[in-house]
Amino acid sequence: MKFDEIKAAIMNLDEGEHRRVVLELLPEIWPKIVGDDSCLQLLRKLVDEESVKKYQQEHLDHI
Repeated sequence: MKFDEIKAAIMNLDEGEHRRVVLELLPEIWPKIVGDDSCLQLLRKLVDEESVKKYQQEHLDHI
């Protein structure tokens, strides 16, 4: 499979399967990308406290 096919397949998964991709697949890939600055910058941005806070406010803290 090519990257675009893999991406399309992942995007077509339901929310529960998206969660599994993050929880199960990302930890397996992490050791291979941890030295890549662009990957680290993106992940830091995704988990930045302000980003998380904004997301929680937009989604009413999952209420």
